[in-house]
Amino acid sequence: MNPDVETDVPSPCVMECIVHQGLGYCLGCWRTLAEISGWHRYSNAEKNGVLAQTEHRRVTHSTST
Repeated sequence: MNPDVETDVPSPCVMECIVHQGLGYCLGCWRTLAEISGWHRYSNAEKNGVLAQTEHRRVTHSTST
């Protein structure tokens, strides 16, 4: 494997698209509509940043209910 080749970060989509209007993100993958639509344009660093945000949202939402 060539260490110079960047492996693409897979989409967190779980095919359960339910965008919560009040929260503003999908309850399946925890991304905003802008993050979902821009995913294919993001660098791996940006994707990893989004994944960190989605984890924070998931934890915050599940502990607040």
